[in-house]
Amino acid sequence: MNNKDLWIKEEIIWSEHKCIRFAAGGYEALIIPDVGGNVVELKDTNKGVTILRTPKKDLKFEDFKNRPQVYGLPVLFPPNRIDDGTFKLGDKTYKFPINEAKNNNYIHGFIKNSKWTVHKKKIDQDKALVEVVFDFTKENEAYKYFSHEFQFKLSYELSSKGLKQTTSVVNLSSEEMPLSVGYHSAFNVPFIEGSEDSNCRVKISIDKFWKQDSRNLPTGESFAPTGEQKEYLENGVAVASHPIESLFSLKDIDVNGKTFRGACIEDASKNTRVVYEMSSEYKYLVIWNDMGDKKYACIEPQTSIINSPNVKLDRSVSGFKTLKPNESWSGVCKLYIENM
Repeated sequence: MNNKDLWIKEEIIWSEHKCIRFAAGGYEALIIPDVGGNVVELKDTNKGVTILRTPKKDLKFEDFKNRPQVYGLPVLFPPNRIDDGTFKLGDKTYKFPINEAKNNNYIHGFIKNSKWTVHKKKIDQDKALVEVVFDFTKENEAYKYFSHEFQFKLSYELSSKGLKQTTSVVNLSSEEMPLSVGYHSAFNVPFIEGSEDSNCRVKISIDKFWKQDSRNLPTGESFAPTGEQKEYLENGVAVASHPIESLFSLKDIDVNGKTFRGACIEDASKNTRVVYEMSSEYKYLVIWNDMGDKKYACIEPQTSIINSPNVKLDRSVSGFKTLKPNESWSGVCKLYIENM
């Protein structure tokens, strides 16, 4: 590989915030460690594809920090909504602040806005590797409502195969720790310059559709996909046509003789698709398009159902789990471009 195509360098944006830009195999990515360790830009430079929604240059840093969930690959812990911001685990009650006042929910977790540390930058043969870490201790302001010390690690590997993202968590506290992880991944629609959002259709490896109430919390009822829901499995759905906020459980499906779990965005007019592949740890997926008129859609993998600590479902179904002291968890997602 030409060394011009394989590099890692620092970049300053918003005057004083240091970021990491790295490239390999025709892909290029940008990480903002100061806000969630978030990859806010991912491009296939050979095909002219800009995969992720990236903050515009005139966006103020504070505005981005206050709402990072609509850019790039922001990590959610816990993901999505918690009913009344409260749940119990054994004899312990967790009480999060209400930050979705209209529905009286706690939403999207607290690490997506936090500052992370660059732990590793490395060129390894034909790959560029960057690793960022978030250490949560008793000194953190959020410890008062989540009293467990833990470490989150995001390992990004960029190569000709695209971006491989490994997420790992270790419980550093002396008590059992609740665990639910997700992403609010924001994709450009369209993702190729010169195309139209109406050309793009989303496909998802759906198992079931899960009904939500007026507060966007799951009722516990699930159904085999029908109508538009079934179209996600077959021909895809144009996410620019109308507002969408839907919750699905995932399953492995066969695609051209290979097992696949996740979603893709296809642009038939350009014979190109964005593929978002997820490991089996991600059991649920939310799709949300911010009213469908803003040229992006969020495809949100989650390890558990929305409000998972409170739903009356067996953990084998809800996906909610706990980590014992010093126990760890990890999951993998991959993002890449391919021809249709």
